[in-house]
Parts: sequence; C-alpha cells; structure tokens
Amino acid sequence: MGPIHGKVEDRSVMNLKAEDQRTEPRVCVQFRAMVSGSVQSEGTGIILDLSRSGCRLESPLLMLPGLSLELRIAVLGLEWALMIDGADVQWANEDTTGLAFVRIRETERQRLENVMTTRLARKSEDIDDEQVEPVPFEFQGLEAVLSKDPELAISKGLAWFTQDRVEFRFRGGSLLGRAFPTCTSELAATLGELVKAGGDTEADFSLALLQNYLGSTSTDGVLKEIVSRFPHDDRKMSEVRISINSTGASSVSGEFGLAEAWRVKKESLTRWLTDERQAVNAFAEQHMAELDRMILAERRRVEAERELRERSRHEDESGHDHGYRAKPF
Repeated sequence: MGPIHGKVEDRSVMNLKAEDQRTEPRVCVQFRAMVSGSVQSEGTGIILDLSRSGCRLESPLLMLPGLSLELRIAVLGLEWALMIDGADVQWANEDTTGLAFVRIRETERQRLENVMTTRLARKSEDIDDEQVEPVPFEFQGLEAVLSKDPELAISKGLAWFTQDRVEFRFRGGSLLGRAFPTCTSELAATLGELVKAGGDTEADFSLALLQNYLGSTSTDGVLKEIVSRFPHDDRKMSEVRISINSTGASSVSGEFGLAEAWRVKKESLTRWLTDERQAVNAFAEQHMAELDRMILAERRRVEAERELRERSRHEDESGHDHGYRAKPF
C-alpha cells in the first residue's frame, strides 16, 4: 500500500489544523498501525496516544518533519482498520513521531469520533487500556488466505460489497486487490461464473472489483459476460468501456503514446468479434469505432500542439511571422 495522493476522487475530505492538537483531549492507547509514505515507504508501528486531530506514533521507520503518511489503525471492535488518508509529520525523534491528521474521509472522521467518545468515557471510569489490542481480521493474514482461494475471496468480497457499496473500493476491494495483485485466470473464471448466474448486484460487485485491474485484458472474460447479460444498461456499459480504455502510465510514451495505446486496445477487441454472442459482437464493433474516433481526435490534438510550438519558436527566433502559415490537417 503506497501513498494515495491524486487517487481519492469521490471522497469528502476534512482539513484539520495541526495547532488544534494542543487543545484537544487525548487518550492513551496502544493500537497497531500500518504506515505508508515514510522515507522507507511502508511498515508498521504502534499508536501510543490519539486525539481527533492527531496522534503519537512509535515505529522503526525513518520519519522526517514534513512527510505525509497514510495510516491504517487497528482498533478493537472495528472490523475494518481506521483509515487516515493524510497524517503530516510534525516532529520526530529516534523511534517516536508526532502526527497531525490533515486528510480524513467523513465516514472515517465519524468512526474516529466514536472511538474517541468511547475511549474518553472509559478513561473517566479509570478502565485500564495499557495492553496492545487484538487487531481486525484485515491485519491478520487474511490476504494470504484469500489469495489461495478465489472462490472464498469472491464470496467474502460480495458480502462486503453488499454491506457497503460506497466504501467497498477503499476497504474490501483494496484488500482483495492486495490478495490478487493481478487478475488471475482462476479469479476471472470465478467472477465470470458469478456474473453469469447472478443479477445486478453480482455484476456491479464484479465491476467494482475490476477497478483494481483497469486496462488488463485478463478481465475480458468477465467484461464480456457483463456485456452479454446487460447490453442495455448504460451505466454498466460505460464502466466496461472505462475498464477497456484505461492505460497505465508505463504503456504511454512519446507524443502519440496515448493514441498508440488506444490502437492496441482496439486491436485486442478484435478477439471479441469471434464471440458467438450477438451482444458481445455488437458492443465490440461499436467500441472499436469509438476508439477510432478517439485515436483520430488525439492525433489531431498532438499535431495542433506541435504546430503551435513550431509557430511560437519561429516567431521567437525572427521577431515576426514572415508569412508563416500552419499546415492544414
């Protein structure tokens, strides 16, 4: 799990001021935490105290003031770890670090508030909190268990998705993505059978899970099953197109890199044309035509930018136009 800057698009974000930490009540705890974004990238630590706006972290990871971390904090009674999207390092000495929470989703802020309310009430009753608490199942090697059993992984994932569709991508979906870094043939086959035998919920779950593998042709079997079952569902078809069109940064290089990546996508769709299901064939033909339009528009955009750069360079060198005319497309 790495830093998440730039990939939280549909989450509500709360900004917390670091100076508020001094006035907010804190509770002494010993919560295990998974930490990413340090100089050493990723590791574990113990939260020694906690407030609504920050915490003190003990960890062997190298920390420097100014770093922004992501935390997943294991709290007894919470099935999912408490997620802090942004925790800025305020100070660091040896293996202890002071953190200010600067980015936290509204749902997580409410969970943190509940934790603080409960802990403060226990503190007022002098209940001992000194022991390190048991961790949620997310921290207990579940990824390794699920990675060996795609059917169990899909069954658990579907249950998580049904419980909370909005947060699935950031919780159950993320966990399954770590258990299966790539969409294996076994995972794809299990998902395909789920879509074939299921309904809207199963198809929506599959599309949500495939967010982990955008642009990978290993998901084609699942996508074709969804197209075959729901050809007139505009939302699902839109998500299928997004999954197909997506390109990784490593696959796009050069001025015409994006156009070339889409050309490769179009070429991969030719295999869909051999599918005996009419809905799959019709979708492939339509989307190949759409990719042709996208490729042409992208090439024209790049050529227009190239012409503009050439014109600017020419005018900078000569001080005037000299009758330069852009070439027609």
